Amino acid sequence: MLDLWHAAGRAAGDRQKRRVALLGVLSSAPALLAGAFLSHFLRDPASALEGVGRPLGYIVAPLRKAYEGDHDVALLGYLALQGLLLSLVWGVFGGALQRLAAVDLTQGRREETPAAFAFARRHWRAFVGCKAALFVGTIAPLAAAAAIATVGRIDGAPGGILLAVVAVFALIFVAIGVVLGSSWLVAGFLTTPVIACEDSGAFDGLSRTFGYAGAGVPRLTLWRLAFFGGVLIGALWRALRMIVIVGVTLAVLRLGAGADVLERAHAVLGARGEPADAARLGITFGDYALAFVLALLLFALVATWLAQFISRIACARVAVYLGLRERIDGVARDVLHTPPEAPAFADADAAGFDEVARVGPPDVHAAEA
Repeated sequence: MLDLWHAAGRAAGDRQKRRVALLGVLSSAPALLAGAFLSHFLRDPASALEGVGRPLGYIVAPLRKAYEGDHDVALLGYLALQGLLLSLVWGVFGGALQRLAAVDLTQGRREETPAAFAFARRHWRAFVGCKAALFVGTIAPLAAAAAIATVGRIDGAPGGILLAVVAVFALIFVAIGVVLGSSWLVAGFLTTPVIACEDSGAFDGLSRTFGYAGAGVPRLTLWRLAFFGGVLIGALWRALRMIVIVGVTLAVLRLGAGADVLERAHAVLGARGEPADAARLGITFGDYALAFVLALLLFALVATWLAQFISRIACARVAVYLGLRERIDGVARDVLHTPPEAPAFADADAAGFDEVARVGPPDVHAAEA
């Protein structure tokens, strides 16, 4: 475990993986905006683009409105929509990242980035399908239990009698959903490493995930806590360092340029545009430029930190799967299944089929006739 723990940390520091993770982070923003636009459009098509200039607020607005209006179905629907869009994005970028981690931890070499993306494109249905199957398998039984419980809304004694009858079935559906949901929480992270290491489909990813969960939850939990504890240690350290960098930078700018300059830039950032009292503060074009640069630098720091965090998670997942595979299935750590680049045989003779022996020699007299 200790060797894999250190190997996963070294693999996560690779710039190639961080670049792929950063591309995924940058691609997630348009997906979230598309989901928010669809939600705004379904609510009010005329004002669907209102507030799009403030991306974060635009994305959070449907969630806030549904929460404040006690529209639970709309809230869950919006979360499901955004989750679906993100799963489509990370089905490609996450799949490529998992493949890079799998090649690094099993073969000790770097996979070419185009080859990793080609692998992810071939298996993106499996990467997305595993998450979708786990989500549907957890939500569908709960929704079915809630649906059959609606018989209790019937007025009078018939409603109570029918609810007492279907309560047993509701309990069964809830138990199914809880079992699947708990397996998802405990071992659902293994689906993508299985696909990346075994060159397999969604069925293998799901079956091996549930198989490893059934083989021993305490062992799986121990491995997960050990590796993701390392992920959190590295992520928190880098987050603290990023906060210090931002704070010291602002202090240096305040010391050198003066407090008034930073206060005007802060007013621009706080208003996310032109402040109401811009004339009184004496805000100039230079203040807008400084605010834009500060916002861009902060976004770059946060995006870089997220990319490192995601890269560490991907490597930790692959390392946990390799360790469990070795102990449960007895498969060596350096085993990696790779799809063949070309068919093994080009024709029947190369495949070993003797056409003459199978069909027989030609009939010369019949051919002459």
